[in-house]
Amino acid sequence: MFDNVVKDKFIKRDPETVHIINWANALTFLRIILTVPAVWLFIADRWMWGLIILALAVLTDWLDGFIARKCHLVSEFGKAFDPIADKILAVGMMILLVIKMDFPLWFLLTLFVRDFSISLVSRFIYRKHAVVGGSIISGKIFIFFLTVAGILWLLEFYLEVSAFAYEILIITYVMMIISWIHYLIQYVTILKSDKK
Repeated sequence: MFDNVVKDKFIKRDPETVHIINWANALTFLRIILTVPAVWLFIADRWMWGLIILALAVLTDWLDGFIARKCHLVSEFGKAFDPIADKILAVGMMILLVIKMDFPLWFLLTLFVRDFSISLVSRFIYRKHAVVGGSIISGKIFIFFLTVAGILWLLEFYLEVSAFAYEILIITYVMMIISWIHYLIQYVTILKSDKK
């Protein structure tokens, strides 16, 4: 019924393993661990090493899902743990940017409300219909711009040069709102399909 709504072929409802200790979950846990030295290195103004550690943490975000799918290691624990690790890394870096580098607080607050609302509605739909809404292209574009904006903001702060970070941030903000609307449209489509 929902095949036209669930876009991401990699999203799975059923776990493929009950084992918590595996390579995919280890990489997810590593992302949380790397958040600490990444944030500390930026606080200590050792930003080059901070960027390297941050890049490794971002890499684990891609690797854990890839390994879980390819090696049939998808687990209920992993599905719940992965977004938590993502949020810990993102929140850690955002708080760092706001406190140390004058990153706009309004952006962080909007991001928090967006993620909270998406998480709340998706959890409701999964419990009611056992359906997981697929990832959408505007959401992926938003994450890409957010990563670029964050890196440019770091470079502007440490190199004291203009890298158009604020301009990219405005584009990122627009993409955040667009992806937010797209996710809500997706969830409404699921609910309407169920009624039909």
